[in-house]
Formats: sequence, structure tokens, C-alpha cells
Amino acid sequence: MTTQPDKFNALFFSVFFLFAGFGLFLNSAGVELSQMGVNNTAIGVLNAAFFVGAALSAVAAHRVVSGVGHIRSFSVFGAVFAIAALGHLMTDNLWVWGVLRVVLGFCYYSLLMIVESWFAERSTAAARAKVLALYNVVYYISFTAGIALLSFKLSSNEIFTVSAMMVMAAMLPVALTRLHAPELPPRQRISLPRLFAIAPLALVGSFTAGLLMNGFFTMASVFLLKQGFDVRQISFYLMTAMVMGFAAQLPVAKLSDRYGRRAAILACSLVSAAGAAAGIGLMLAGITAVWAQYTVAFMFGIGLFTLYALSVARANDQLPNEMSTVEVSRSLLFSYGMGSMLAPILLGLVMDQAERYGFYAYFVVFAALLAVFAKRQQAVPEDKRSMHVNMPAAAGPVIADLDPRNDSGVLKPFDEAEAQAYAEELAREAQADAPPPEQDMRNPAG
Repeated sequence: MTTQPDKFNALFFSVFFLFAGFGLFLNSAGVELSQMGVNNTAIGVLNAAFFVGAALSAVAAHRVVSGVGHIRSFSVFGAVFAIAALGHLMTDNLWVWGVLRVVLGFCYYSLLMIVESWFAERSTAAARAKVLALYNVVYYISFTAGIALLSFKLSSNEIFTVSAMMVMAAMLPVALTRLHAPELPPRQRISLPRLFAIAPLALVGSFTAGLLMNGFFTMASVFLLKQGFDVRQISFYLMTAMVMGFAAQLPVAKLSDRYGRRAAILACSLVSAAGAAAGIGLMLAGITAVWAQYTVAFMFGIGLFTLYALSVARANDQLPNEMSTVEVSRSLLFSYGMGSMLAPILLGLVMDQAERYGFYAYFVVFAALLAVFAKRQQAVPEDKRSMHVNMPAAAGPVIADLDPRNDSGVLKPFDEAEAQAYAEELAREAQADAPPPEQDMRNPAG
């Protein structure tokens, strides 16, 4: 897997602490703000500030890394993250908190980019599938561990302190590593409108996955707190969704390989919409038992957590086998990030306007819209599909370089014109294979 496996594996400890700190901070933010009496819209805006920082990281972080190197950059970003996290303890001014969260988002995604670039360069082509699989496992375990810390009913000061401690702990393996600093991958810009013309379902699916997934993580705790849940119950609700999301990855991947990504996206969207509708139904029926809401979390885990990987697989299906898909995957991750940035703002507004039912109504609407859009798309023939690979959405842009779908037979970089021509050819084949429409019995000649 690498020439120095002990040092390479140590980087996974760094990722573990990063994801755990992220999980704790992201899911506790809504609880803390809600307990301070902040309205849902303001909570949504403050949560969105984190993803504004993520977008800025995608634009500017590589310049810092290119200037001073990976190890120094990691130390700088880690130190600034800790300063911003602890800075929350000095003031209750929400404007200052908003700025601090932009800084946190910038530093967090910059840290991920640095670690992932080591994984991408130091892993051989034959080992990338294993590295990516382990990355997925670390993501789910560490993120769940971060959520589990909520059950200890930490105070605001303790949450910010623990988050800072975790990121500082993530700095240790990188600071001590003897691995040579990797080169950052070259950047290539892809027009999102052109990508929509090539793989519309993939682009819409990744954007909607951001709307749903990070709407869930940023605002579920706010909703549940106002329904009378205590912090421990909220923690278990979120962990239920995470565990089911992890468990559903392999079965959904196998089903999508057999029946196609379009069918899988449609099914997962419907499961998500049905789970949210069930949540509304439970409230209308006056059923307030905790187990009933855990059932909704169970369905969300199956439906929401698989959408991004399915969207990436759909995009890979619609590109020629010999063409690199790295830049397309990065564009889909950018689309996911835009959805993530809008999610808490939209959901906060909806929750303020629709009050009790707004949270689940948001998921019903957007999951149903994705299902309708997926239904209208053409299926890709089975012999033209690529293999499905589980891709974590809460990752940096370099994770696309670990995609094993680019390891065999990939001879040329992404080309928009050729990719669009191939997508149009697939659409013609799908239309030719579709059953002819029924003739009007009153006019057989028509």
C-alpha cells in the first residue's frame, strides 16, 4: 500500500480525530444555539457559515500548501482551527461566531485536503480500493464517535475545548511523519452547465444529497430539542442514522449494480421521503414515543447516506471507460458542497415558517423532487455501467484521486465534448431499447 505502512496508517489516526471533532462540532452547534434562544433561521445561517469556509478552502488552500509545504500548512491550519474553536468561549456575539465558523470550515477542509493528498500519492493503484474502503470505515466510526460525545451532555465550553483538542491531536501524526510531501494534483475547471448536459442526474443527485444530508446533520438536533428530546436521545437518534447509513452502503451498491443507478437513486429518494412523511404522520397522530422517531432515523440512514455515492457512480456510468473521472468527481463534490451550504439556511427558514412540521416537510419535498427527476431520466444499459464505489461525501476534493475506477484502462484526461457525445449515444441506445408507446386504438395508423 505504501513504502512506509506504519507512517501511512498513522495518517488514519489523524483523519479519525478530524472526523470526530467535526462530528461533535457540527451536530452540537444547533443544540447550543437553540438553548441560547437563537431562532431557527439564524441557526441555519451560522451553520451555513461553516460550508462557506469549505468553499473558500477549495479556492485558496492549495496556494498556502504550495507555498510552505504540507506539514507546515497542516500545523498552521490546525492551530488556526483550535484558535477559532476556543474563540467561541470569549464572546456570545453571533456575528463573531459567524466569522469564526467560516474560519473553522476553511481550516477543516484544508486539513482534509492535505491528508488525502498523501493517501492519493502514496497508495499504489492496486491498493487504492482498500485505502478508500478503510477511509470510509474511519469516517463512519469517527463521525459516530463524535456524535456519541453529545450523550455526555457537555457544556458549550467543553464542546469547543474538546473539538480543539481533537484537531490538535490530529496534528501529531502529520507532524511526526517521515513521508515525503506529495504534489498537489493539477486543477482543471469543468463547467457545471456542461456537466449537467453530460450527467444531469449525477449533478442534481449530488446537490440534493448536500441539501438533505447536511440539512439533517445541522438542524436535526434543533428540531428534536424543540420536540422535547434530551441531548442523550438526540445523540442516539443521530447515531442510529449513521449506523444504518454505514450498513446500507454495500447492499445499495449491489442493488445499483444490478438494477442501475437511476433505479437506486429513485428508491433511496422514495425511502427518504417516506421516512419524513412517516415522521409527520406520527406527529399528526400524537405519537411522541422516542422509538417512533428512531424509526424515522433508521429510514433516513438507508435513504440519505447513499445518494452521493450513487450520484458519482451515475456520472462514471455516463463517461467512456478509458476517460479519467477525477475532475467530474470533484465537480460533483463541489455541487454537494453548494447544497450543504444552502441546506441549513433553507431548513431554518422552513422550520421558522412551518414550525413543528417544517423539518420533515423539507425532506419530503426535496427527496420527492429528486425521485421525480430520477424517474424522468434514461437508464444506462447494464453492459455500459462502471463498478460502484462507496465515496464519502464529507471529504476533501483530493479523495477523488483515490477512486479505483480510474486505475485500469484509463488512457486520457476528461474531455467535455467527447463525454457529451458519449452521453448522447447512451441516451439514443436507451431510447432504442425502450418499448414502443401504445398506439391509439381509435387511430391505429397514428
